[in-house]
Amino acid sequence: MQNYSHASITAPRSDNFVSETIDPVVALNFINGIIDGRYPDLGGHQQRMRRNTISFARLIGLSLEESEFLAIGAGMHDIGKLHISDYIINKPSQLTTSEFLLIRQHAEIGRRLLNPLNLDPRITDIVLYHHENYDGSGYPKGLSGDEIPLLARAVRILDSYDALIESRPYHKGVATDEALLIMRRDSQQYDPHLLKLFGEIKFAD
Repeated sequence: MQNYSHASITAPRSDNFVSETIDPVVALNFINGIIDGRYPDLGGHQQRMRRNTISFARLIGLSLEESEFLAIGAGMHDIGKLHISDYIINKPSQLTTSEFLLIRQHAEIGRRLLNPLNLDPRITDIVLYHHENYDGSGYPKGLSGDEIPLLARAVRILDSYDALIESRPYHKGVATDEALLIMRRDSQQYDPHLLKLFGEIKFAD
């Protein structure tokens, strides 16, 4: 039986991880370097999401600053997975209930890992809340509607879309049109206005 004892949820000490203050772009590049080296698939997932933020931010009507925060948050939203067992992250089959409960902790772990950086809360809120659902069924806090920060609602959509189109060992990726149909079918999870805007993006399959 696989030992998960090293999948601790205690964040590394800040003095061993980062300085007290750091530019968010520098932080993003640093984090992506670590993720790419350890989990190339996860790194690719975050980079694709960042690319899609440009068109999405424009459609939402975000300011330049908010657009940058959206791209940065999308690029580091899964940092908490660095503190989850490699076995679970790389498992080629669906997760068991206990494994899923462990991986659900990555949002809160990620927020704690970023706390020493003193990043803008709009960035760290993306990391913490990107699995919250519009209907209140998400995690970690069970927030609903406008309780969920706007940029986190946007990343929820970006994250779901990329997960659907990319093939995994236990999931064959689907085409853009099918992914959007699936998301509209499960629309209770997403901000309806943002989901409508997201469907207007011209994607290249």
